[in-house]
Amino acid sequence: MKKIRKWLEEYQEHLGYLVISIVSLVVTGIYAYYQSDVISLIIFLYFVGDAIYRVNAYFHYKADTLKKIESISYRVKHAGETAFNQLPMGILLYDEAYEIVWFNAYLKRVFNQDLHDKVLKDLSEQLYNRSLGDEESFKITVNQQTYQVLHMKDERLMYFTDYTEYTELSRKYVNEQPVVGVLVMDNYDEVFHNLNEQEKSEFYGKIISIIMQWADQHKIYIRTTASDRFVLMMPYEVLQQLRETKFTIIDKVREAAKEKDIMLTISIGLATGYDSFSELGQRANYMLDLALSRGGDQVAIKIASDDKFLFYGGKTNPVEKRNRVRARVNAQAYERLVRDSERVIIMGHRYPDVDAIGASIGLLRMGIASKKEAYIVLKQEELDKTAKNFVDEILKDEKLKKYFISSEAAIELMTKNTLLVVADTQDPKMVIEPALLPRAKKVAVFDHHRRGVDVIDSVLSFAEPYASSTVELVVDMFDYYSQKIKMTPLEASIMLAGIIVDTRRFSYHTGRRTYETAAILKQKGAEEKLVQQLLRTPLENYYSKAHLIERAEIFKDEFIIACADDEMVLEKVQIAQTADELLNVQNIKASFVISRIDEQYIGISARSLGDVNVQVLMEQLGGGGHLNNAATQMRSSSTQDAVLQLKEVIVKELEESGESK
Repeated sequence: MKKIRKWLEEYQEHLGYLVISIVSLVVTGIYAYYQSDVISLIIFLYFVGDAIYRVNAYFHYKADTLKKIESISYRVKHAGETAFNQLPMGILLYDEAYEIVWFNAYLKRVFNQDLHDKVLKDLSEQLYNRSLGDEESFKITVNQQTYQVLHMKDERLMYFTDYTEYTELSRKYVNEQPVVGVLVMDNYDEVFHNLNEQEKSEFYGKIISIIMQWADQHKIYIRTTASDRFVLMMPYEVLQQLRETKFTIIDKVREAAKEKDIMLTISIGLATGYDSFSELGQRANYMLDLALSRGGDQVAIKIASDDKFLFYGGKTNPVEKRNRVRARVNAQAYERLVRDSERVIIMGHRYPDVDAIGASIGLLRMGIASKKEAYIVLKQEELDKTAKNFVDEILKDEKLKKYFISSEAAIELMTKNTLLVVADTQDPKMVIEPALLPRAKKVAVFDHHRRGVDVIDSVLSFAEPYASSTVELVVDMFDYYSQKIKMTPLEASIMLAGIIVDTRRFSYHTGRRTYETAAILKQKGAEEKLVQQLLRTPLENYYSKAHLIERAEIFKDEFIIACADDEMVLEKVQIAQTADELLNVQNIKASFVISRIDEQYIGISARSLGDVNVQVLMEQLGGGGHLNNAATQMRSSSTQDAVLQLKEVIVKELEESGESK
């Protein structure tokens, strides 16, 4: 039955013809037999011959078809075997013990050895380690060739594709990306103003020669657009070389200027990775502005594919620029903003110090002089004892007290026509009430710190890193404000205290303007005795300072780190004073003091003598400041964890500068 069923399945397409043929043969055969008719016999014989012919033709056709199928199957099988062995793709199968169980001929040529009885670890340590992971695709290097490996871990199967040419093409594409830059002489006007014509010519020629030789050495296209400004163009490969050498051109120019007892430095802004030269140029100019706002004498770089800004240099403090024009321009711009606003709301940074409070009072008095409603935002729970002493005095003064409001009240007062003023910071994360920034349509910023990566978007920014304090910048504008600025002796005293604290009693970061500002505040009634009383240090501060100094450790021979117990909460002024004290230790280039400043935040105060840029170190931990005076506030599980993070940043900086030991 099975044979009959199989036969019927095979010939089911021809059953109709067979039935008709058989019926025709039977009918014609019977008729011819009984009638003895010649014609019927001929018809019968025709049907018999046709049937024999068709059956024979069918079986011949079937035999030929089978031969063709066998031939095609052989060729396909042979082609498959050839493809597996000759196709430029390696194929490898391994077992549970990572032993190779099968491979094609191409893979044997890749590794240039017999792969029988090999395990992946013997074949390639790199391949074995990558196979342990869950990556579906990865690259390995074999005999200086790069291969893309498609790893099907469940099947324990690997496909190898030669990626060398693509890798080389990709590397070439990256290395040849255009880089656009702008180079300027930071304080060109001030320097050359004090030189005679011969000195100008000789010194200018020397600096230009250094810059041009540097550009020629690195095959950089350079063109002068002004006597102190140059446009740079180079491939990305050259930029990488310059990064490796830390842009020695900055040091060369500075040293050449020092030989002539001239304080001249250069700054460079660079950008790469953007789609158009227009955007590259805009980004390069933006990076130059960023470098200058951080004090100059440095390089600022923005690579489109990198979220971070890169900085090199910045080894010198900014030279004081006696530029009254900027003070006048900013004073007039601020007055216009105040005049065109419904009210003014002023705020400083979180945990405000005396400089932030003093600068805010100066800006408040300018707003009141323009007969505008003005307020200062203050969170009394975020005050150290030094700042609290001054706030307590403010709260005793009923006339001044009414101008200080909570952040909740400030949010309610914010309207489209309210001017928001930020004092003593440019970082949007550091302001005392971040919720006010997105509500403000007009923002003005006044600060004396070097600019960081994150900057408040403002319509007016008066930020000068050469100034001793933000109070100094605010007082600079008093002379150019059309309305007379009136203030009480208490207000003038608080502003003077801001300068005293930020300059460590006029021993740090002071210039001629600093003393002139102090004199102006004295004229407005500032009382040194009151300042002295409010700045007095409680006895417990000496105890905490002794505790920190006792726990200090030397790190990398040149750094000293003091860390408070994790349960101890200290004020910012206490850790800052301890950092100042530790900087006096012999052979120390930078000091760091770490302590909790509240339940959530840990504070780090950093000081240096100028050989180490502590601003760069603190920026990597979310803070900022000046070259030799910086700080940060960070969330961390413990003070010891903060110490580890600080050490990692120091080690990384030493490695990048080539000074690691």
